[in-house]
Amino acid sequence: MKRNNGEVNELVHTDLLDKANHSTRNAIIALIKQKGEAGMKDISSSMGISKMAVSKHLTNLERDQLVQKRVIRSGVGRPEYRYSLTPDAHYLFPTSYPYIALSALSFIEDRIGESGVKDFFEKRRQELTQRYSSRMNSVPDDERVEELARIREEEGFLAETNRLSDGSMVLLEHNCPLMTVASKYRLACSSELDLFKELLGQDVERTHWMVNGEHMCRYIVRKPHDRIHQPSEAPE
Repeated sequence: MKRNNGEVNELVHTDLLDKANHSTRNAIIALIKQKGEAGMKDISSSMGISKMAVSKHLTNLERDQLVQKRVIRSGVGRPEYRYSLTPDAHYLFPTSYPYIALSALSFIEDRIGESGVKDFFEKRRQELTQRYSSRMNSVPDDERVEELARIREEEGFLAETNRLSDGSMVLLEHNCPLMTVASKYRLACSSELDLFKELLGQDVERTHWMVNGEHMCRYIVRKPHDRIHQPSEAPE
């Protein structure tokens, strides 16, 4: 976790802006995390606070190297600034003991080889399938994606859903507690994709991937016969 002037920056793990004790500073970080990039006007409007207050917080976050800005110039007038999180800021979010897990996987790989790592992720997928199914099997088929998002939200993935114009569902995850592990072992991600396909019994396509540097993992969930080749819609 990033340290500045001897202090540890910590982000309270809550549902974005819904908890009263969620500080403005933390709420701004969470909002930028969810959107990937945001302007001062976006933040002010979403949080219901003045641009002056937002500007003060962003200045402090820049000072602490938690946000960075880029300039957008369009014609005459003042340029617009768009803010995104720095790599240091991503460590403020839940990470599920990544370094212990990474060390354990490295040990397995050294002692058993790649097959041992594959067996580990397969065993994890089976355990998650059983645990998730105990909740998802009790909801109607057309609510299973939303229930999966609720489970993932509880586990720190900052998950949400929306529906596309063709009726397909979209599952968005704005945080990855497995990022440190997934950066070295891509099996962590392919295992999760297999998990979603098994749980939903539908065609699941991953269109955005944090490990590739994108600000979210995005999945389109379609019924098998509805899949057609078409450009992916922009994330919201």
